Amino acid sequence: MSHIFKPQAVIYDMDGILVDSEPLWDEAERFVLPQYGLDRDKTLAKLGIVTTGLRINEVVEMFCHTAPEKMIDPEEMANRIIQEAIRRIIETKPVLPGVVESLQLCQSLGLKIGLASSSAMRVITAVTQLLNIENYFQVRISAEYMPYGKPHPQVYLTAAEQLGVSPLNCITIEDSVAGMVSTKAARMRSIVVPPAENRENPRWCLADIKLNSLLELNAQHLS
Repeated sequence: MSHIFKPQAVIYDMDGILVDSEPLWDEAERFVLPQYGLDRDKTLAKLGIVTTGLRINEVVEMFCHTAPEKMIDPEEMANRIIQEAIRRIIETKPVLPGVVESLQLCQSLGLKIGLASSSAMRVITAVTQLLNIENYFQVRISAEYMPYGKPHPQVYLTAAEQLGVSPLNCITIEDSVAGMVSTKAARMRSIVVPPAENRENPRWCLADIKLNSLLELNAQHLS
């Protein structure tokens, strides 16, 4: 690789990379939606969408759109889901293998480290405190209040800007197709760690590197 594009920063996604929280978000939605007279799985089947990588406010807006007659307050619903997800994450502590080892590797290589997530900042804070990894990150960015979440590149571009690194010198670590697309739109290199059930998705061909676990991450991947 040309020296001008030598990696200077690694930017992590959170859900599905640091913690196996995607199933817990699903559980939180299944717990909260019946309080509004909605069935989460039936609603998603009707919409025909995959919510992985989307912001909770975007997901909630879709839920509410299917039942306008219920006059649901989307902000209230989103807050309830977030609170329930945080509770479940703290209770189960679903840390994924290789998180600390990969952060230590990045640190040993002199790379700046950021976090860019679609989750709300309070979730980011809860997760990084729970895993005791806050000090590894120079910046932690949430797309919560950005005009667009992933697959729009804004959250990654903002992380790069705050790290003081050109997007061309950044690598991201993602588990979702939306996150990978966000990476590519930001002109960054993409390392993906897909969940086992989605590992053979042909769309991962857009990534630069595909790993089964963060435990596989090595210095060559980051050079």
